[in-house]
Amino acid sequence: MHDAMFPARRRPGVRLQDTPEPLKDAFSALLESLEEVAGDGVHPGLFTEVFWAALHGMATLARAGRLPPQDTERRTELLADRLAVL
Repeated sequence: MHDAMFPARRRPGVRLQDTPEPLKDAFSALLESLEEVAGDGVHPGLFTEVFWAALHGMATLARAGRLPPQDTERRTELLADRLAVL
C-alpha cells in the first residue's frame, strides 16, 4: 500500500506535475475529507500535504523497523484524531 501511495520512494526525481492520475485522485479524496477541519486561515491543500507527509513518514519508519509494529493502528488513529480536531 505504501508503494502505491508514495511512488516517489521507488522513483526518486518524479516531479509533482508528473504524478500519476490515480495518486492525484487519492490526494483529492483525502483533501475532500480534510478540508473542513483545516482550520481558519489554513489552506486545505497545505493541511492535506502535512497529513499526507505525516502518513508517509510513519509508513517509511514502520517499514524500516523504526516504529513498534504493535502500535501501528493506534499511531494512525492518533494522527487522524489530533489533526481532525481543528
